[in-house]
Amino acid sequence: MIFTICTKSMKKYILAGSLFIFLTALHCHAQQMKRPNIILFLVDDMGWQDCSVPFWTKPTEWNKRYHTPNMERLAAEGMKFTNAYATPVCSPSRVSLMTGMNAAHHKVTNWTLRKDQSVDYKDSMLLSPDWNINGMSPMPGIEHTVYTTPLPLLLKEAGYYTIHCGKAHFGAMETPASDPLNIVFMLNIAGHAAGGPGINYRAAIRKANWKLVYNMKTGTKELYDLAADIGEMKDVSKQYPAVVKDLSSLLSNRLRNWQAPMPSFKATGKQVPMPDEIK
Repeated sequence: MIFTICTKSMKKYILAGSLFIFLTALHCHAQQMKRPNIILFLVDDMGWQDCSVPFWTKPTEWNKRYHTPNMERLAAEGMKFTNAYATPVCSPSRVSLMTGMNAAHHKVTNWTLRKDQSVDYKDSMLLSPDWNINGMSPMPGIEHTVYTTPLPLLLKEAGYYTIHCGKAHFGAMETPASDPLNIVFMLNIAGHAAGGPGINYRAAIRKANWKLVYNMKTGTKELYDLAADIGEMKDVSKQYPAVVKDLSSLLSNRLRNWQAPMPSFKATGKQVPMPDEIK
């Protein structure tokens, strides 16, 4: 996904290829502009090593396989985030970007399509909880949506002209957010309700260089030291039980505070335990 903010005085927009492009322009003359132009790309299925820009402390072998000079230029002249995460599926990532909440908080955990119809794959062990299967909504009272003030509205109020181009996928068909114009993009090019893949039953949290991954189906926990193992290849949970306990408590408290819906086991009907309930 690409977000770009440009001034109205610009005659042309150059849109670098991606699935989602968001352009915004200031309602003022270029010489009077005090706020910066913004370009933000959100690219589906792009890994953190899938370009020549390193997102670790040094280039990896995969970075060396690619040559993406325009991305290198954007990183050099703009801002690069190296400590942020998207969800594995499109709609939850997009809703997080539009709302400032993560998936456990806004409860959109899979891609959206048809109103009131879940796209979750049937699991042999777990039953899905009551998630917000219709995505986000700028209006209250829409069932199975998270009602929120969308980012484009805040940008418009700050004086920006907001443009969306490409894949949208913010809300299900027949709901307000299926049309980007309804979440206050002032121009929409091609964005609508469709998109695509599936989910997994895991929760994760990061604190400093430590990352804990909780598998809801097996009750197991994995711990990674991202300073030494950015690819998350070596589980060190047995070596650092105190860190596992600390992050389990932190993750559980967040999930409880957000009233995050948890799946339940088909065999027993019992809800999946919180990470700090697993010893």
